[in-house]
Amino acid sequence: MNVRSFSFEEILGEILKEGLFWAALGRPSEVMPFLRGKLLNNGYSESTKRELADLLRELEIFYNRVACCGRVEERHMKAVKSFQRDIIAVISFEKA
Repeated sequence: MNVRSFSFEEILGEILKEGLFWAALGRPSEVMPFLRGKLLNNGYSESTKRELADLLRELEIFYNRVACCGRVEERHMKAVKSFQRDIIAVISFEKA
């Protein structure tokens, strides 16, 4: 039996989408403690942590806007993918 392993990028995308789901249900901060813990306490440089913290603040503001809307729209999904790309870019730059 083959077991598929998932990349960091795929898992991050799923977590960001879960955050979108919770935001639409009125709980915009549900996944934020987990994301902060995993991304900011992972041995990255201080400058990378600052960039990630800024992105996470923007993400939380975004989730709050979705919570006000009360539903997930296609534009929200596109925004989540953009956040995913931005977070991966910051982390990739750190590893380079």
